[in-house]
Amino acid sequence: MNIAHDKSNELSRDDINRLLKEESITPIFVYSASDLDTLKDRADSADYTPLVLIYLARLKRPQVSSVLDQCKSNNISTLAIVSTDDLISLDIEMDINDFIVDPFHEEELLVRSIFSVRKSKATTTEDEHIIRGDLTINPSNYEVLINNNRINLRFKEYELLLLLASNPGRVYDRATLLNQIWGYDYFGGTRTVDVHIRRLRSKIEINSENPYIETIWNVGYRFRSSD
Repeated sequence: MNIAHDKSNELSRDDINRLLKEESITPIFVYSASDLDTLKDRADSADYTPLVLIYLARLKRPQVSSVLDQCKSNNISTLAIVSTDDLISLDIEMDINDFIVDPFHEEELLVRSIFSVRKSKATTTEDEHIIRGDLTINPSNYEVLINNNRINLRFKEYELLLLLASNPGRVYDRATLLNQIWGYDYFGGTRTVDVHIRRLRSKIEINSENPYIETIWNVGYRFRSSD
């Protein structure tokens, strides 16, 4: 992770987009009630991991509750942005991953955004089984079952499956999968992704006409949607 950025107390939306996309995070800005209507669609269309930035000072309490409910039901990470004046009245029971006080520096925004995304993923993996048809993933013990039969996966295969199955219908290009599973310091090419997907398919696919993992030609892969 590279956080050697210039400090700034007045970051524009373009600045925030640029900063977070360096870490494969797509910020979704929620300023008003109108932003709530397309929240799920914007999260689904995000190229990278979505993170909802909630500007609390601009929203009424019912609106805040609505966006948090949507984010929770869709496993979308949240970062609340609060002013210094509103900090004293911040509801500590609010179901957010983290918050940041405006104005803020780039470094703090970057670190808190990454923390929010990772915290959200950790909560999901600790509390929930992921069930997709005959496939069940138990993130607490790394167990994968198909028709209640345990499937033995290598760790990278498991990480690929967990990421894809946690976001059904979302298309991941090979570069994004490589960055999220192997990391930016990995020097292998995107061919590595294809090899691991092929191995993973050989272990989990039981119906070639209705596969779990679909190839999006010239782009990458997605886990088939529930539809």
